[in-house]
Amino acid sequence: MSRATMLAPVVAHRGASADAPENTIAAIRLAAEQGATAVEIDVSISADGVAFVHHDDSLERCTNGTGNLCTHDASYLDSLSAGVLFPDYINEPLPRLSAVLECIQELNMALNLEIKPKSGLEEPTTRIICQTVAEYWQAGNTLLYSSFSRDALKATMEYQPETPRALIVGAIPENWPEQLVAYNCSNFHFAAAHADKQALLAIRDEGYGLYCFTVNDAAEAAKLYELGVHGVFSDCPGALLGSEDLLA
Repeated sequence: MSRATMLAPVVAHRGASADAPENTIAAIRLAAEQGATAVEIDVSISADGVAFVHHDDSLERCTNGTGNLCTHDASYLDSLSAGVLFPDYINEPLPRLSAVLECIQELNMALNLEIKPKSGLEEPTTRIICQTVAEYWQAGNTLLYSSFSRDALKATMEYQPETPRALIVGAIPENWPEQLVAYNCSNFHFAAAHADKQALLAIRDEGYGLYCFTVNDAAEAAKLYELGVHGVFSDCPGALLGSEDLLA
């Protein structure tokens, strides 16, 4: 029985994040221009309960802000640049989830939304994300929730049980069957460095979707496909999609 939620063989990891600021509308649009049909984003919430697309707890690495995202109101976060690592994108804003959802639907892409709660904020983060998705996401395009946080996955089962979900891990745990059943997952996402042929075949035989991160080499992606992986998350989707190694 197949229970997998199919995204794409190459999923743009935080957009085309090798070439544009990660988790921004610019990176998502560039990924679509490079041929990607699915994108992965990371989402957390502001102090006043607005969902923003951003990976880290702290703002320093990717923006000109300081401190943890969850300690600031939306008005402050709206004022930030998310393009500090890319001089050509210095005016690119830190985006709200609502704007990103509208962009992804405009581009007709599938979405893997990773819930990235600050420790202790799993329930409110998930609740606000689900509320935002319910308001801005229209039926039709594929949407999958994923998280390392078991509490976040559990919360999606309460707030949006009909939306498929994926457990994210580094190494594949021995008790993967129990964990996938416990959170009613359709997919299993893991670190490419921990690919294990026997485990992957067993997971795939149970009908789960298999996706791994982060793969920027086409030859490596091709080997993972041979092991049974359905798709890879990549910072440079255009390079993989245009590679003869991948097509072979």
